[in-house]
Amino acid sequence: MTVHESFRPALIPDPKRVSPTSDTQGEVLDSAVYSDLYHLAETEGLPYFARMSAAGDVELFLVFESIDAFSESTRDAVSVEFKTYRNKLLAVIWTLTDPLDPLGFPLSFDIKRIEDRGMALRMLEQAEVPLHYLAFEEGRLTHIYTEGITFSPEEARQAHAMVEALFFDRADELPHQAEVQEAAEAQSVPLSFLSDAKLEEKGTAYLIDFMRLQDKHGADEAQHLLMSTVHQAVWVMRRHARSEVRERSFTVWAAEHDGLLRLIVTPEMSDLFEVVHLTEDEANPFSRFLFTLPEFLSTEDAVPLRHGAYPLIRMEAGRLYHLELDETSAERLGAIFDRLYPGELNPYENVSE
Repeated sequence: MTVHESFRPALIPDPKRVSPTSDTQGEVLDSAVYSDLYHLAETEGLPYFARMSAAGDVELFLVFESIDAFSESTRDAVSVEFKTYRNKLLAVIWTLTDPLDPLGFPLSFDIKRIEDRGMALRMLEQAEVPLHYLAFEEGRLTHIYTEGITFSPEEARQAHAMVEALFFDRADELPHQAEVQEAAEAQSVPLSFLSDAKLEEKGTAYLIDFMRLQDKHGADEAQHLLMSTVHQAVWVMRRHARSEVRERSFTVWAAEHDGLLRLIVTPEMSDLFEVVHLTEDEANPFSRFLFTLPEFLSTEDAVPLRHGAYPLIRMEAGRLYHLELDETSAERLGAIFDRLYPGELNPYENVSE
């Protein structure tokens, strides 16, 4: 196999796959005819995705919780912006371009995976890429309408160059502005920004073998990798198709002990991402991105204070904040711990620097 052939895979489309058309616009899609769409939208709970049609063309889908939600989330002309994140090419579909209220849906193509790479390259070659808007309500998918997305020759060239750089591990060739930079958007606030009630919340801990991660990448790069992964999950949460996900307020904490790192997200969010089948958990952006780390171990229910965790990031009313920690932070968190768990060993006391 030549280098060119390995870079550009030949994908075989499913001839039985049926795509929405002008005839189905405004209609409920038949669950048998469009079974794969129902599987992606209902079983896996994906709010946006790409797939290959029976003709071998790439088509994009946005799934809203209702037709009203679609109306609230789209205005003016839709545009697509290409970004990168680690080995992934992100095709961000912007439906709201207001700088005070942006809304974009990041379709992710893992360039190291044959199918994703093939679809990304095919998408850039198409004269027009269909974008289907769907609504999923009460177990039924409605085809709202479809429009065509086009890329200028320069846009296609730049995105193709990103795919090549990601595939051949030439990160130095990626434009700096192409990388997802969520952290720069955050405002720094003191710990007093969070009430005691917020600091007492329970949540979900993602356990990472931090010692192994540091051995592989070094301390600084390991920390950077973890925070980049967290920011990517936050970035997707802020641009989720479902309004209740975009509007959810939450805190991301970190606690390290004996080479094990717990990234804890509070409050617990299973009400947003109900899991019936294991694959549905991928609809939770934190699970979706953290699970990809080879050093990821497991998840567990957790109370951050019991692990001596410190809050790092807060999402509040759609705005992102970084928590500034100082010498009084441990004192406040320790005082709350003593009030809630009198007589227990306080993890915030006698903490070594």
